[in-house]
Amino acid sequence: MSQQDPILYTERLTKRFGNIHAVEDVDFEVRDGEVMALVGDNGAGKSTLIKMLCGVHEPTSGEIFVGGENVSFDDYNDARAHGIETVYQELALAPNQTVAANVFLGHEPTRMGALGRWLRLVDEERMVEEAETNLDRVKIPVDPEAKVKNTSGGQQQAVAIARALQSNPDILIMDEPTSALSIEGARNVLRVIDDLRDQGLTIVLISHNIRHVLGIADRVSVLAQGRLMGVREADEVTRNEVIALMMGAEDESEFEEFDLSRTVDSEETTA
Repeated sequence: MSQQDPILYTERLTKRFGNIHAVEDVDFEVRDGEVMALVGDNGAGKSTLIKMLCGVHEPTSGEIFVGGENVSFDDYNDARAHGIETVYQELALAPNQTVAANVFLGHEPTRMGALGRWLRLVDEERMVEEAETNLDRVKIPVDPEAKVKNTSGGQQQAVAIARALQSNPDILIMDEPTSALSIEGARNVLRVIDDLRDQGLTIVLISHNIRHVLGIADRVSVLAQGRLMGVREADEVTRNEVIALMMGAEDESEFEEFDLSRTVDSEETTA
């Protein structure tokens, strides 16, 4: 894990919706080449924080820095231009189109020549070949010419990741990538995350599954009620400590006051 300056960080990042503080004065950072997990109960502010980092929400106050540059995003394309891509939990795939078409959705390559460009004729052969290249990075076997609706949940997650890799991002945000997958599908996606880190990609992983988080992440940031409760090294923190922070504990003396037998979410994925 890199110990250099963070590739992405925020200073006192805040988002209010009327009188509600969804995120309040959050100093969040991600180091180059690490997997940073972001955990918190429902309503903790995870989604709002991530949406500010990928251009969906404009912060009420605070600053975002990418590569040391103070940035502001008007939309998702601005975030992408700064090397940030996001794979949302919903995946937003077109089930009746092919895997290759989904990898290129909205950015289909056109045939060479003036006529091909003018008529926007899709170069199907090139699209399949380039889709295979990005699917090879993900390393989950899937036929680029298969209809998405005929693929498994794990394969669909691979398609969404391959689509995000099209822009060659520096930072990949993954929102609940193992949610609702089979045990085997979740295992494959976690292996993909590990492989992408080995390829030098920086990953922000949002997950409710603490067992998965502690098994794959380098560090863990914990949110509760819109505030950053703490950042821990994944190989040093315990599941109970993470849960206590999620429930609002601010220091070790408070950990034992919580009922740590409480189940935040199922630790097992569904079939």
